[in-house]
Amino acid sequence: MDSVPPMMPEAVTVRPAGLEDAPAIAAIHVAAWQETYAGLLPAAMIAALTVETWLAIWARILGDPASGTAVEVAEGPAGLVGFGSCGAQRSADLAAAGFDGEVSAIYVLRAAQRRGTGAALMAALAAHLLQSGHRAASLWVLRENAMARRFYERLGGVVVGKREEAREHDMLVEVAYGWRDLAALRRGPISS
Repeated sequence: MDSVPPMMPEAVTVRPAGLEDAPAIAAIHVAAWQETYAGLLPAAMIAALTVETWLAIWARILGDPASGTAVEVAEGPAGLVGFGSCGAQRSADLAAAGFDGEVSAIYVLRAAQRRGTGAALMAALAAHLLQSGHRAASLWVLRENAMARRFYERLGGVVVGKREEAREHDMLVEVAYGWRDLAALRRGPISS
């Protein structure tokens, strides 16, 4: 069998994050990096991530309503299993290409993947961007992250950019996926 069928959906609620969610978001951020990027990024880079560092970052973002960053969390029966954030586009090149919004982060724990959690988060982020007056959006993903790239393509994303960054002894290459129609992204995966 070449592909793994999606698992049955679990009851997941997507809601706006509050400051009280910062510890769980920080823990998910670090755990998702460890699960996703092992073998794709240098081990030292992954090992350097700490929940304490991300807790300070997420507490600052969630504690500042003027930050311009919206954060949504996915909550299952056992607690938070993923989160995503979005706001105004930070890349001048992508903004010039018409992608005025940006999904700045989306992380789902491996145990909650292939259950509709990521698609529900992306739909909520698209809805927030639309409500904020954005017309189109993009996000950056590690070029070698094939599973995430397939997910974005299933949601109708197309590659609209590329960037490279030298890090110590490695070159980090990311590609940007873009959606020109946020209303379609809000509706969920496209049929194939």
